[in-house]
Amino acid sequence: MIRTYRNWLRKYKKNEDGATALEFAILAVPFFALLFSIVELAIVFFLNSSLTHSMNEAARDVRTGEFQGTCGGAAEFKTAICGRMSIGSCENLRIDVVSSPSGRFQPNLLPATPMTADPSDPNNPAPLPDNYMQTAARSVVVVRAQYFHDLAFPGEFTRLANQPGNHRVITASTAFRNEPFPAGGCAP
Repeated sequence: MIRTYRNWLRKYKKNEDGATALEFAILAVPFFALLFSIVELAIVFFLNSSLTHSMNEAARDVRTGEFQGTCGGAAEFKTAICGRMSIGSCENLRIDVVSSPSGRFQPNLLPATPMTADPSDPNNPAPLPDNYMQTAARSVVVVRAQYFHDLAFPGEFTRLANQPGNHRVITASTAFRNEPFPAGGCAP
């Protein structure tokens, strides 16, 4: 019986039929974690690029006075940005359009905190309300758009979450002086 057991053990040691499957099972978790992290990072980069482009295009309408001529407000400006974005949800977008009271570029024109957490659920961040000011010709304007993206893959693996609860805030901003456009009926 011992001899049969030893023969079986020798035969088992030389058998390499399942070695590839076993090696793949060992490496599958890190492989798929890396693969999904790359996909998640690509989505974040794409959203960042899309948000920056659409915010700059909408801000150009403010800079030239075209947007002020439509008497639009925060909702219309958000719709203008959202309409130019390739993907994403408008409910997750927050905007700031602020004019400098001194007429010069200065720090701290934008609100300091980009978001607030729901007191009942600190892991579920909620954006602050939009902040939109009508701007006049030749005024200094700062525009910021923030997109609140829920990450699909756990942040412990990707390290992409910059807010609690596996969320990422993607921000695009620009500062400029409005062109000397004629004052319309909606000027401040």
